[in-house]
Amino acid sequence: MDGFKEFGTASKGLCTGFLMAMLALFTAGAARSEPFVPASDDVVVERLRDRPLDQTDRELRQLRSALRRAPSQLPLAIAVAQRCIMIARRDGDPRYIGYAEAALAPWWQRTDMPAAVRLLKAILLQNVHQFGQAMEELDVLLRHDPDNAQAWLTSASILQVEGRYAEAGAACEHLGAINGAPVYAQACLADLEGLRGDPTSAAAKLEDLRSANPGLASWLSLIEAELAVRRGQTQDAQRQFRLALSVANDAYTKGAYADFLLDQGRSAEVIDLLAGCERSDPLLLRLALAYQAQHDARLAGAVSDLQARFDAARLRGDRVHLREEARFDLELLHRPDKALPLALANWDVQKEPADMRILLATARAAGSEADVQIVCQFVVRNRISDVRLARYLK
Repeated sequence: MDGFKEFGTASKGLCTGFLMAMLALFTAGAARSEPFVPASDDVVVERLRDRPLDQTDRELRQLRSALRRAPSQLPLAIAVAQRCIMIARRDGDPRYIGYAEAALAPWWQRTDMPAAVRLLKAILLQNVHQFGQAMEELDVLLRHDPDNAQAWLTSASILQVEGRYAEAGAACEHLGAINGAPVYAQACLADLEGLRGDPTSAAAKLEDLRSANPGLASWLSLIEAELAVRRGQTQDAQRQFRLALSVANDAYTKGAYADFLLDQGRSAEVIDLLAGCERSDPLLLRLALAYQAQHDARLAGAVSDLQARFDAARLRGDRVHLREEARFDLELLHRPDKALPLALANWDVQKEPADMRILLATARAAGSEADVQIVCQFVVRNRISDVRLARYLK
């Protein structure tokens, strides 16, 4: 999947896999065109903060206040945008994506856009699944700055999400020749190898990287955790997730661990893990699934809230969370006929293991063998290695 941090930090962020996780936010994007007018008084347009401001929030308020006084100050605008993306990644709160774009508005359409703004613009476009436009920005940036490591990582992220693995690998390879980037290149390539090549070899390479780079241990642990899940190594996945969460307790990491716990039948732990995370739609979905498994009375409220959010997103023209909406219809409302078109629409955009899984599940439940074969052919052609897909592919 996947928040943005400067290259050289241990960043891990929004959807499955090293690259998407490193750069994406596990959030929906804010509406980007005409102002949204609610269709009725029942539409929820905002949810108020339910926790006190922490130091990061207070610093962002100060930065935004300064930017309002000097909106043309580029370093300040970049600082605001980066901080907004960091908070969006941490909390799974889509509003901060809109705040980041607003900070960059004076440069957003300029042909002579500064490189730092172009990179941030590409990452923001990525997060609202406008992958084609994001790649256009990255292509321009890399033509002028071929040693921009963060741009290569963002390109690799998008290409992997789209299932363009050879091109993603080539983007990873470019990192190896950039000063300070070889460890990222090696992790990038190992993640791809674990997904569609030799997961045992990939696990050994990642373990070696973590031993040689203790400062990146928590970041590499999340890559290893997801690889262990795909390999069916539950004890190793558990250990790696806990290490990752001890440092990177963000929305992406919580969501990935919650999915692991749900698969293991440990729904009570999901409720504890995600308490207070209801603002994030993907995390609320997982919380609702845990309520369902536990026969918790809070399920009805969570389902009602999710339905209202998906309805509101549809009115806004926001289709970023198609995967989550398909899962909502299939697993919570038990409507495979409604879930299948959503899963297919999502497949047109992204092809991560989670996307394969939801399309297989909905197609099987809806009795659509032709749609099952779409994924089967992709898995075989690309040598995808993920034990979770096995029961759907029989």
